[in-house]
Formats: sequence, C-alpha cells, structure tokens
Amino acid sequence: MARRVTRLLGVSRDGSSRLVVRLMLEDQRLVGWEPGELDSSGDGPLLHPGEEAVTTVLGALLPFMRGMGERSVALTLHGRHRHGDAQPRWQVVEARTLEPPPPPMEVADFHQEYRALHEHILVEFQDQSRQYAVLAAGFTLEQIAYAVVGGLLIKRALVLIEVAAPTITSVLARGGKGAVSWFRTVLVRAAPEERVLLQQLWMKVETQGLNSLTVAERQQFGALMSRLERVLSTPLDNYAKDRLREWARQEYFTLYNPQFARLLGTQEMKFYQVHHLHPMEYAHLFPKLDINGGFNLTAVHVDVHRSISAVWRSLGGASERMKPQDVERAVEIIHRHYHRWFGKRFDPREASALANAKNAALEEMAALKASLTP
Repeated sequence: MARRVTRLLGVSRDGSSRLVVRLMLEDQRLVGWEPGELDSSGDGPLLHPGEEAVTTVLGALLPFMRGMGERSVALTLHGRHRHGDAQPRWQVVEARTLEPPPPPMEVADFHQEYRALHEHILVEFQDQSRQYAVLAAGFTLEQIAYAVVGGLLIKRALVLIEVAAPTITSVLARGGKGAVSWFRTVLVRAAPEERVLLQQLWMKVETQGLNSLTVAERQQFGALMSRLERVLSTPLDNYAKDRLREWARQEYFTLYNPQFARLLGTQEMKFYQVHHLHPMEYAHLFPKLDINGGFNLTAVHVDVHRSISAVWRSLGGASERMKPQDVERAVEIIHRHYHRWFGKRFDPREASALANAKNAALEEMAALKASLTP
C-alpha cells in the first residue's frame, strides 16, 4: 500500500504538493485505501520521490495497526521540491483516526458484548492456537451465536445467506439480543458436525476477516446455512429439548423473573418448573419464534404444570395434525384457564380450582381435537 501511495506522489520542480489518503482498517489488517486529489503548485513535469517516501508512509501507518474493529485513518502528506535537489521530499504532516461511525442499530444493545468477545477471540488466536478447530472448541453456543449474529450485522454480510436461508436472514436482520437468543436455539437443533463446521468457518472470519473466506468456503458456508434453514421445520430432538429446558429454567429465574425467584427462595423454588407457553413439541411450526424467549416462558408449580401437561396430552394422535393456528387456539385455551397461576405462588387450598380449570380446559381441547381433520 505504501508503495502504491508513493506512486501518486508528485511535485513540480521548485513546487509543492499535498495529498490526503484515507485508509480502512479492520483489527490489525489494512483492508483498503482511497487517495484524495493531489493538490499541486508549480509548473513542469512532476518529480516522484525515492524509497524514503515509502518508509515515511509506512512509519506513519504502523502505530494505527494496533486496534480492534473497523476504523478509518487519514494521512495528510506534504511534499516540496527545492532548487538543486534531485528528488522532492515528503513528510506526513497529520495522521489521525477518523471518528468511527456508530454501531448499526441492529446490534446497539449487544455491541459491547460482541466487541469484547471479538477481542477475546483475537487474543486467544494470537496467544494460544492458530488452529480454528482448537479455538472453536472452547466457545459456548451462546458465544458462537453472539459472534455470528454480531459479525454478520456489523459487517453487513447478511447478503451471503439471504438466498440460502431466507428465514434466518429475516430474523437476524431484526438484530438485538433477541436475534442472538433465537439463533442459539437454531444452533442447538443443528447436527454436531454442522455446529463444528460453523464454529470453524466463523472463527476464521473473526480472526482474519470476511474476505479471508475462499470461494469454496463461502459456498460451504451458504450450504451450511441452507441446512440450518431446513432444521427450522424439523421437530426438536431430545438433545435440543433437554438443553432448552436447562437454559429456560436458568434464564427465567435469573434474567426474566429474578424477583419471583427471590420471593420463593431456594427451598420453595424446587417445587416450581418453567413452562413453555408454545410447547417445544410444536417449535417446528413456528420457525421465527424464539421458543426459549422470555415472552414464551413462565414459572408454575409442579401440580399446575402436571395439570397443563395432561390437557396437552389429551390431544393424543391428533397432535400430529396440528397446524399453527390450531396450536395457537390450544395455547389460548391453556392461558385462559391457567394464567392465574403463571409466575405466581400456588396455594394448596386452590386444588379444587385447579381441578375445575383442568376439566374446563379438557372440554375445550376435546372440541378442538374433534375439529382436526383425520
């Protein structure tokens, strides 16, 4: 780059010139540069500098290479030719980092978390291992979700997957921590080898930049995202359900409703479970729904949860014929009869009320079941 810049530097005999160069950097890489117009004074053919100008440009740029993220640097070069000199002399009169643009709105609420994770990945890559497989092995699904979603949005790279994975693209385009949470549920549903491949490919992007992916790797990435798109319409397997239940309980009581956890206390909380309003059995019917999102979770006493589960099980084989609108009707039935106990303490003296709620819900669910065409 420094040599290319010096080819643009020209000064008329006994004259002077000024050139501003804008450089684009990402982490510790120079990803591009743009020269401004050469402002010259004097007459006659332009004289070009010698090798020392390359060293001048390089010396001014090197300190700016130590940084994180995308940024721009402006170098202002001034050259002068004095009578009797064989070549003009150039110097850098100003070098400064331009004010970086604000993060995209889509990542505003987790920009700092993403940047911290990105820096951690770079440090690990530089200090511990330059093998992407080894590096990826140490990261959780949540961290990978943060890295992929944050990277795709900040790098404006959703175009890479919009054809292969339109549903994934539309959800990630909304941005925010909700997109990260949703994408984590996609990852947990993927096959182990697909998760490993995604981790390895994205570790390369995080450490070497998006342009480091070869044509073959870009095709591989697109094909992988296409397979993840198909996962969205596949029922959850037992592994995914177990992980989602584990996350749901932990996050409901620590993130979504910690005040209820404090109210219950450690001992009483053992008798409360986290209920998915839209059951995990029907997650494949709602591909854009974050099945583990806070709006789809509530805590209920084990007796209440057992009663709700019995109502859902009453559908029997008809559950396989459920369409999204049927599931929504069933969710509304459950909510109408049980919402009084959602996120609240259950008093054993309410046992008769719970039994009545179950009977009423079963009656309505039977009507729904009868409406489903065999």
